[in-house]
Amino acid sequence: MKRFLYLSAACLMSSTPTALAQSETESMDTVCVDCCPEIMDTRQYRECTEDMTSDEIVSVGTIIGHAMPFELSSPVSALTAEDIENRNQTYVGELLRALPGVSVNRSGPGGALTQIRMRGNEASHVLVLIDGVEVANPVAGEFDLSGISASDIVKIEVLRGEQSALYGSDAVGGVINIMTHAGTSRKLWQANVEAGSFGTVSGQLTGVVPIGNASLSVAIGGVRTDGYDISGLGGEKDGSKSRNVNFGLNHVNVGGVKLSAKYSDTHLSTDFDEDLFFSGRLDDTQSETRVDTQTARISADFDVAGLENQITLSGHNISTDSRASFPSISDGTRRNARWAVKKSFDQHAITVLGETERETYTITPNLAFVPTDPEINAYAIAGDYRYESDYLSLTASARQDFNDRFADAFTWKLGGTYGFDFGGRVRASVGTAVKNPSLIELFGFYPEANFAGNPDLKPEESLGYNIGYTQELMSGDLKLSADYFRSDLEDEIFTDFSGFPFVARNRINKSRREGVELTVNYDPFSNINLYGSATFLKAEENDTPEIRRPEFLASFTASWSPVDALTLTASADHTGRQLDTDFSTFSVVVLDAFTLVGLNAAYDINEIITLTLRGENLWDEDYQEVVGYASQGRGIFGGLRARFE
Repeated sequence: MKRFLYLSAACLMSSTPTALAQSETESMDTVCVDCCPEIMDTRQYRECTEDMTSDEIVSVGTIIGHAMPFELSSPVSALTAEDIENRNQTYVGELLRALPGVSVNRSGPGGALTQIRMRGNEASHVLVLIDGVEVANPVAGEFDLSGISASDIVKIEVLRGEQSALYGSDAVGGVINIMTHAGTSRKLWQANVEAGSFGTVSGQLTGVVPIGNASLSVAIGGVRTDGYDISGLGGEKDGSKSRNVNFGLNHVNVGGVKLSAKYSDTHLSTDFDEDLFFSGRLDDTQSETRVDTQTARISADFDVAGLENQITLSGHNISTDSRASFPSISDGTRRNARWAVKKSFDQHAITVLGETERETYTITPNLAFVPTDPEINAYAIAGDYRYESDYLSLTASARQDFNDRFADAFTWKLGGTYGFDFGGRVRASVGTAVKNPSLIELFGFYPEANFAGNPDLKPEESLGYNIGYTQELMSGDLKLSADYFRSDLEDEIFTDFSGFPFVARNRINKSRREGVELTVNYDPFSNINLYGSATFLKAEENDTPEIRRPEFLASFTASWSPVDALTLTASADHTGRQLDTDFSTFSVVVLDAFTLVGLNAAYDINEIITLTLRGENLWDEDYQEVVGYASQGRGIFGGLRARFE
């Protein structure tokens, strides 16, 4: 509670800057109970769509409100609550393997460091939102998905391509928008437990209670696993423990103002092996990292003189205690305030945004001579214009960021889509994006002997475009989609190992990413769903392939309900060959391709209780996603779920 009060007060007092324009999740449930499917106007249909957790409507890609995927000029994919239940995977990182353009690098068993790269960009180039709040570590500048359990997730939206004109820094490769029960309003009581291989036990209790027109949601859960020896030397097991508490309050009407709030507290403890003798290889050690995360958000929506207003205050704090041969404690905080105003008329909509953000951090011991309480302050103004009709959608967005530590940035985006009578739709967009230097890149971190900060760093800048086409066939039962993208990145920030201590610098050469993304969704019968995706990628810096960017990614998911009570889901996630750096020789090596095959069975004993049986890596693939880190073998898990609605 102390953390919550601190974060809330910090939000209210914040008069300092940002570079983030995230879409507010708001309620993700019923918008209109008398929805008419025959309504032809897309805006009316969007406002009348019943289930905000379906794939027919998304909240990512707009400053205020929601959109239908075909209205967006950038490709968007969604994993719905049904998709998440059917695959039934423990961690969000594993679910994301199903989506095009997204590659996953996990350094060990469940709970270990998990990086997400999108369209060949760095992990720090992906903006991750949870319930409308940016959750990247303010210290490192990127988000680690290791401790994010899938149990409380109701939807995941992924918007690909440069998105800084709406979202500011970090949205170079795209935006991942994760929604939990904290934003829902539909009455629900749910409990689930699961246990299985590697000494894994997980559980989650969720309740959503309507209070008049408002609702209160509470979710409490945790995951524990004994894991396995990450070093592969046959030593002690490296496991993890996590617990989370998530509260949400939605649709509290006070004098015509709709108030919503969210608070979450997460603790993750992860064992890991480290390189004690600087040989470039892991040794069997008993090192541990403990991460505590608190997130708070308060939002107000109201109309004045025909103008939609949305004010959001948020705070995010991450404390990392690394108990290793070089122990350290870092603490990073982000405080954000934003005010958006939208005017809709006929088929047009104009939105303007003002935003401010402050990021601070401390590190102990401070042997890198980091300034006392270093901080980054930023301000931003943005504008977004949209035209929408049944066939044509046009968008134009621009944003100006003002920074106190490095150069200001101007980003923009233009896009449009056009639909044909035969079920096809073409889309195209072009825009820029920016990634600001992180706090440790600017100021350094412990130990000083390894890494020094560089206060002269410039933001990374990207220019990219996307051309795509979607075709619906067989009355919508078959949907095919293809996108070609290309991006050029300037002033890429990298770690220079040529001197001592190591230091972050901007590259002189451009980095280029280009590729093709394909998806297919087919419902041949009412009880069968088939989904597949494939990504072909070429990511190079100065004509040299970049590490941890697979040339080919593919995923396939098939769900079948032979009877009403039983659902069977098979999945296969393929990661192609990729390069990585072997720090024992400082040479580049090739990591072999691998395919992770899974199977999940869910049987409804009655309307309340469901039994599940799940298998992971059923082919028992021996693979590496990061050089020197052993992979997780075959696992079998059984679970029980009870739900009251």
